[in-house]
Amino acid sequence: MLWPLPPDPKVNRVDAGFLDPRYPEWRRAQGLRPDQHPGVDINLQGTSGDADLGYPVVAVAEGRVVHSAFHRVWGNVVLMEHDLPGLGRFWTQYAHLAHRAAREGDYLFAGEPVGSIGKGDPARPYLAHLHFEIRRAPLEADFWPGGDVNLIRERYLDPQAFLGAHYEPRRRYFRARGVLWIPERRELSGVVVNLEDPALVQMALRRP
Repeated sequence: MLWPLPPDPKVNRVDAGFLDPRYPEWRRAQGLRPDQHPGVDINLQGTSGDADLGYPVVAVAEGRVVHSAFHRVWGNVVLMEHDLPGLGRFWTQYAHLAHRAAREGDYLFAGEPVGSIGKGDPARPYLAHLHFEIRRAPLEADFWPGGDVNLIRERYLDPQAFLGAHYEPRRRYFRARGVLWIPERRELSGVVVNLEDPALVQMALRRP
């Protein structure tokens, strides 16, 4: 489990928190309904304004990309589904992206790119930031709960608390079965992929 801005939690700055009490007033000042905040807004530590526009955003956990598209207001959005031992099923959404590096159907490991920090809909851009959500339920990509605090508590998790509790920077993955092309397609059991050294991918295979 990683934070969405690499390389580690120290570079991730949360500027608007989960159910942040300041958020409804900020929206009111923008001429919007004073809705609640179901995620967190993250910027690169030490930046201001649009200085982190284009900074890479990565998958926080391994999982499948179930949606990757452009939306009005949201801008580019990537939604992932995860099902991990000890954590169960949950969904992560990465929004306001400048571009998308992941397509629907992709299976990503933690730390693989999903896109980069953007500004949302070009018709009404925000200052650059990542809007990041962790959901307990399979909601539509651009679902917005408005001001329903009970709905948010029921269907969302606090990303800052969740990542703080489960952050684990090791990038070693185990598969009961895997598929390799060496050179033809082969299904193998007992596959271990070690990505801890970015310059070297290591794989261990258990012989049948």
